[in-house]
Amino acid sequence: MRGRIALACALALCASLPAAPLRAQTGAITIYRCVDPATGAVTLQNDTPCAKGQQQTVRKLDPPPAYRPPPAPAPRPAPKPAAAAEPPPPPAPAERLPPPPLFQCRTPDDRDYLGDRADPPASCVPMATVGIDGTSTLAAGQACEMQRDECTPVPAEQLCVAWKKRVDEAEFRWKFAGGRDDDRKAEYARLGRIYRDSTCGG
Repeated sequence: MRGRIALACALALCASLPAAPLRAQTGAITIYRCVDPATGAVTLQNDTPCAKGQQQTVRKLDPPPAYRPPPAPAPRPAPKPAAAAEPPPPPAPAERLPPPPLFQCRTPDDRDYLGDRADPPASCVPMATVGIDGTSTLAAGQACEMQRDECTPVPAEQLCVAWKKRVDEAEFRWKFAGGRDDDRKAEYARLGRIYRDSTCGG
């Protein structure tokens, strides 16, 4: 019975002891039970032996487990920045088409030129007139005959070369054929635009 009282008192004493710094206890706790023979008073002392003349009983108690603070919460990952919206792709370039067909034409007087018509309008070609005496004179009068130019299509593999030649000829007529005629300038611009916008200009 006394042993139970002593143990209970020892635990009560441990609970009433002043708080110590939170550090691990390295050894067992020694409790001294001291009885005064004169009065029978019982005291419990922590790690302090009884006074001289007192009856002393020693008990060893395991130290309480060291306080361990709960682990700190793991840091939350920073939110990922929202992905920037990608700009729309640039518009696809317009598909280039082959240049329009061209025709190599020859006039009745054997002049060659490039045109865009397979059947150009007929032209009146002057005819030589002969007088009564068999000579050709202006007084004998003038006449003409309607004739058409002969035209053949330019082969597809030669179209770019033919178009480049036609543009160069139009530029020459505009700049060097006497005067800066607006019609010749407009024709040069039109032909140049057709050439540049086709597969030849790419």
